[in-house]
Amino acid sequence: MEKRGKVLFVSAPVGAGHVRAAQAAGAALRRLAPDIETEFADVFAFFSPRLGRLLLGGYLKVLDIFPQVYGAAYGWGNSSRVALAGRAAVSGCLAGRMAGYLAASRPDAIVVTHATPAGLVAHLAARGEIAVPTVAVVTDFVVHRLWVYPELGTYCVANEAMRDFLATAGVPRDRSMATGIPVDERFAAAGDRAAARAALGLRPEASVVLVMGGGAGVMPMAAIVAALEALALPLQVVAVAGRNEALRRQLAALAGGLRHCTLLPLGFADNVDVLMTAADVLVSKPGGMTAAEALARGLPLVIFRPIPGVEEANTAFLTASGAALRAESANELAATVGGLLTARADGLAALRAAALSLGRPAAAAAVARLVLDRLGK
Repeated sequence: MEKRGKVLFVSAPVGAGHVRAAQAAGAALRRLAPDIETEFADVFAFFSPRLGRLLLGGYLKVLDIFPQVYGAAYGWGNSSRVALAGRAAVSGCLAGRMAGYLAASRPDAIVVTHATPAGLVAHLAARGEIAVPTVAVVTDFVVHRLWVYPELGTYCVANEAMRDFLATAGVPRDRSMATGIPVDERFAAAGDRAAARAALGLRPEASVVLVMGGGAGVMPMAAIVAALEALALPLQVVAVAGRNEALRRQLAALAGGLRHCTLLPLGFADNVDVLMTAADVLVSKPGGMTAAEALARGLPLVIFRPIPGVEEANTAFLTASGAALRAESANELAATVGGLLTARADGLAALRAAALSLGRPAAAAAVARLVLDRLGK
């Protein structure tokens, strides 16, 4: 089939959510318009390889060892004129590399799912070097000030409050849309809990707690499993260690010594929709993508120790909306989960109903339709 246009998606591997949002929107675009070509780029390709590794590694280290520093930087960046000037300087330094990439790629539209490529695209647009439609897809439940560039064509965001914020920051409401965060198409299909549990080898009758630590497996899962075991309930715990193989091995060694819980330790999982369909409750960090997937499945979320910054902001939104609870320690988390699963069903049902009301399983298709509209397709 002859391709009649190309859409370039630019993201960043800072957590898996930004990349997965681009992939979900790109897949939806191909389903709706098979004659549209999609291309995916990593903004770190515009850095020197050494600098890219240094920046990404440093970012992950700060999150792991000095979360308060990250939180302070997040708050500072949301209000400081110096921070805004700094982002402009960074965009100016890297924009030339992106301009060269765009000259070779020649896209008919550009979609960004991270603030850094958003800045590069905005910088080039302000200089008249980009004349194609541009779309920014924000992958959290709040908008940080460093995301805001009036030079970008359209914003796709998770909720109406984010549109209100953008309007106060100089992005008119007719240039934003509350599409939701794009999730994989599998979340748009109805889930079958019995089939999902059977596929995972889980018992159909016992409660399932899904513990996810993101692609890097950053949560203290062994401590969380131990706290759940101390409840002396017949729980089935599915713990996803991501790419953290050392953590997966630690969990596998722990599994044989449990008396009450059944533990299924997993590494990187590409069947998150099945895992979430099987679960009664999710224990996780409040990453935008993980939360969006849980909401799409109507899965109650217990948030573990959000770090200051975007995690805290996402947590505030999700808990205020009634779709999540939070816990600051493994013991508090276990008590919260145990209470949800053993008390009257009202609490769990209320969380599930709130999650379903917020879920946007068709968000990727909504973003794709907007891109096609901007292309005149």
